[in-house]
Amino acid sequence: MSDNDDLQFAALEAAISVDRLGTYLSEANGDRALARYLYVWDRDVAAAMFADIAIIDLALRNSIHNVLTAHFGERWYELGGMPLDWRATTNLQKARERLPAQDRASPEKPNVPVKLVARLMFGFRRDLFDSGGYVGKEPRRVKIDYEQNWRTVLYRAFPRERRTAQSMGETYSRDWALRQIDVVHGARNRVAHHEPLLRGFPLTGQGTERISAENGHLACVRLANMIDFNLADWLRVNSKVPSLLSNNPSG
Repeated sequence: MSDNDDLQFAALEAAISVDRLGTYLSEANGDRALARYLYVWDRDVAAAMFADIAIIDLALRNSIHNVLTAHFGERWYELGGMPLDWRATTNLQKARERLPAQDRASPEKPNVPVKLVARLMFGFRRDLFDSGGYVGKEPRRVKIDYEQNWRTVLYRAFPRERRTAQSMGETYSRDWALRQIDVVHGARNRVAHHEPLLRGFPLTGQGTERISAENGHLACVRLANMIDFNLADWLRVNSKVPSLLSNNPSG
């Protein structure tokens, strides 16, 4: 190994930080060279998974927007459209604040709904399939029942839902759909915050259970299949995640 290689590896370790490198050193039984390879491999898996999720999130966003627009109109997020709780209304306000100034000044313009929906985060879409929270303050605080939203229209966002659930031996429901989205959302947050996938990732509220990177990828394919089976087929052919997982440097 050349002096230049030594300097580059030292720079990589400094960038990673001692604490973060410790995860890989432990997996590599103290072998620093292997730990570095594991880190780079983990980064590549994360990048490939993030690329897949970027497409799935767009598909989910468009599927939800399309069914809500068909039922409530393109401004489904406004009062008189679909009932939304405080989390959703707060996130909508943040999305409005991210609009260009000319769109904030003229929210009635026809292209504003699409721009606004594009600025809503994955978490907003995930929360639409939760049980729902509250809106307003006492004494006018009201519980918003997202189960009703589901039964009225949101179930239509997943044309392939029943077959996918049945293939897993489960019953199609809002809760089941949420569980599928939760895994993809958890994977998305994991890689977006540069956290390791080496030993899997936890899901909020699921205790010590961890989802492996492989199962995270399978969840991505499953969610894609719920929206459009042709999209799932494309993902199976084009995703780089499986080949990277099969080439784990630690064997």
